Amino acid sequence: MKNVNRIFCICIQFLVFLFLTIDPVLSSAQQNIVINMAAIDGLPITPDNIFNYNVQSSSSCAVIVNGTIRYRNSNLNISYTFNCNLNSGVNNFTEGIVHPQWQFSNSALKELFFTHKILPEGTFEYCINIIPTTRSPENVAAGFEECMFKRASDIFLINLVDPENKAKLKEFNPDLTWMANYLVSNELTYRIRVAEIKKGQNPVNAVMRNQPVYQESSLMQNAIVYPVFAKPLVVNQPYAWTVDAYYKGILLGGSETWEFIIPDSIPPIVKVERSYIDIKRENGTSNIIALGSLKLKYLLDDAAKDDLELELLNSQNQKCKLTNNNFKAKYGDNRYKIDFAEASNLKHKDNYVLNIKTKTGHQYKLAFQYFNPEFLR
Repeated sequence: MKNVNRIFCICIQFLVFLFLTIDPVLSSAQQNIVINMAAIDGLPITPDNIFNYNVQSSSSCAVIVNGTIRYRNSNLNISYTFNCNLNSGVNNFTEGIVHPQWQFSNSALKELFFTHKILPEGTFEYCINIIPTTRSPENVAAGFEECMFKRASDIFLINLVDPENKAKLKEFNPDLTWMANYLVSNELTYRIRVAEIKKGQNPVNAVMRNQPVYQESSLMQNAIVYPVFAKPLVVNQPYAWTVDAYYKGILLGGSETWEFIIPDSIPPIVKVERSYIDIKRENGTSNIIALGSLKLKYLLDDAAKDDLELELLNSQNQKCKLTNNNFKAKYGDNRYKIDFAEASNLKHKDNYVLNIKTKTGHQYKLAFQYFNPEFLR
């Protein structure tokens, strides 16, 4: 009888030990965590609200919280991680309490987020993953996760100015101007695109799908004259144009897309003030207009100094007189103005070729049509 009682006691002790051993695992396996991101749904994500989600826990436990923002079709991403103790019930977080460790895909994104409190334009997924630190081995890797898709948009903080939407232009090299309403506008660069609008297309589809007739990036200024090296604009062809803004290579947003046209019923008007022509980008085929003068730009980047010799030929390949046919250049950006009204007796609306030879061995050719300002008043 004593042996039976002893065996019974041993069994009871074993069952108690087994219960105490298994109970934490069962309790952990039954741990339930619900992540509610409704408070930040529909809001721009900033450092001030990125932790404005709440977590409901069925019991108290220590956890690791991982947050990630990943952009679609881009390598841009933000992530953070922190350890904390969840209480039973609803838990809220602030950065001052959780002290997260941050990671950014590049330093410019970090500046944009923390200093200027904005995110780049685009669609991204924001995910929260919570892993209890005391869980059964089969569940540790999975954790509890909640994700939401969001789109960061500047809502047209880049505003087109001129030409106005659906404008009918009188010139083939119009001024294209825009404004930026960002607080970081002085640190932005711009990309401009101009494309033909084909039959059945709207302006947005045109700039997205068609090969641009003119596109230029890394512009520092908020205006540019449609350049002579771009594909010439033609009459009765509608065009779409738009501008994108970049912060240190990261797309912040874009403008609306506007359209314009040059009707053939309106004769082209030559602009009085024209931009400088980069002679290195010309090959003699562009439709350059010279209204009394030509403004030339020569970027010397392969020598300390240089000499430019000019030769002007008319449509019959005859030499025309130039008061100054030699320009000096030094390393960097050199600007010149040839005043034909003073230097030569050129014929109104005639075509000419300006040949340029440099002492460093380069040759350039500019073909242009001359307009006498006196005949356009």
